[in-house]
Order: sequence, then C-alpha cells, then structure tokens
Amino acid sequence: MDKYSTKEWQQLCHLVKQLVPQELGQESWYLIIAATLVTSPDPELLASFYAHVTTHNPDFASEEAKRRLSERFRDVLLKLTTLVGAPRVLCAVMPLAKAEGDVQAKAKCAKLKDKWHTDQLNMAAIYDRGVRRMDQIYGSSLLPKVFDSYGTHKEDLKFNEFFAVYGLYLSDLEVMTSLETEAVVFTSISCLGLKSPGAWHFRGMGRLLLASRGKDEPRDITTQLGNLKDAVIGVVKFVGGEFVHTSKCEQWATVEDIENQLGGWGLDD
Repeated sequence: MDKYSTKEWQQLCHLVKQLVPQELGQESWYLIIAATLVTSPDPELLASFYAHVTTHNPDFASEEAKRRLSERFRDVLLKLTTLVGAPRVLCAVMPLAKAEGDVQAKAKCAKLKDKWHTDQLNMAAIYDRGVRRMDQIYGSSLLPKVFDSYGTHKEDLKFNEFFAVYGLYLSDLEVMTSLETEAVVFTSISCLGLKSPGAWHFRGMGRLLLASRGKDEPRDITTQLGNLKDAVIGVVKFVGGEFVHTSKCEQWATVEDIENQLGGWGLDD
C-alpha cells in the first residue's frame, strides 16, 4: 500500500516540473525526484514513484519508455552509490526491481554493459576524465583548497576522488547529461545535510549553467539556482518531517553565500 495518494504524487510531479530550470532538460525533473527519494529515510519510495509515473503518466506508458526510465534510474543509483552509500542504494533498487515486474526473469537476462568489462577499463583515461570533471565543477581556485584541507589523507583521497568517484561514475555522461548529473549530485549531497559539500556543488551547478550559456545570454542565475533548490526542498517536505530535519534544508547555500564565502563562481579558472 502506497503511503501517498495518486493526487499527492501528481502534485509533487507538477511542483518539481514547474521549478526545475529549463536548461537542465525536459526530463531532469524525475531524476531530481528520484535522487531525493533515494537519499531520504525511505529510499524504497523510488519504487512507488516509478509505479506512479508508469501508471498515471502517458509519457511512460510504452515498454520502450519504461525501459529508458529504468536505465536512467539505474544511472542515478550507480552514481548515488558513491554519494550516499551502497546500503541505501540497495534499499531502493530491490523494491524498484519488484515494481518493474518479472524480477527473476529479468535478472537472468541482465547483461553487463561493455564499458564495465575489466578488459575495457583504461585506468589512465578514467583518471584523466575524473580530473577534467572535477575541474569543471570546482575550478582551479577552489579545488586545491579542498584537497589541502584533507591533511595527511590528501593523496589517497585525491586519487580515489579523481579515479573512482568522478572518473568511474560522476564523469560518465552516457545516460544522463552533464547538467542532469550535477543536479543529481547537488540534490543528494544537499539532502544529506552536509553544508560545505552541498555549497560546493551548488556552486558547481552554477558554473555548469553559466558555461552552457552563450556570451550574449544573461549571466544572472539566481532564479534558476533558487528554483532548483526549491524543487529539491519540495520533495524533502513531501517525504516528511524527519527528512526536513536531517537534510537541514533551511541551512542550504544561497547565491549570496557562494559570492561571499567561496569568492563567486570562479569563471576565470
């Protein structure tokens, strides 16, 4: 029995669709909902969300649309493994598989993507890809400061961030776009209630939005970032009071915080 009514799910979907910046793409709304639900105290809500949209939204009625939705949810889950942890992801993926139906039959037919085969993995290329992605998100003015704050742990953590967290996962843009991926990262980290990493990725989201714009387009992204944050908070409040408390959403960074505490967007990096 779903703890939320069809009307409540519909209202949530409408709210997030209305708030998510257009630059993120027409399909980014459900990725943000998915990332928030998996990070919540009730990660199994992802299955309820899948059941709702595939039952009540005609855009997800066909088998091909369901397959694509499943693949994009899987990409969210793989990336969240590095951000919120494998146990939470597993608590989401098993109910999701059940909601998708034919669990055992689909498990027997499941195939590992070519890119994950060990003979296809190029460590140097993966590492370099991670370096480039982290530089896109942080920029040269912030990233060295973050690494230097690790003290004696710096080099081991730095390697694993470049290679594993970013190289293997967060720079893999085969399924989600660059902007969608960073929106998922910002969403999940913020929902954990982690102030500094949340602020870094609020800034990173702004950097990518600005980089996606032409020279003659507006440079003010205050509204877009504020709306994205409000969309995520809307999902947090939908889940309930415990999530509102643990996410500390009233303390999330603002555009003013980025300018005053982190020296702006670092666009000259």
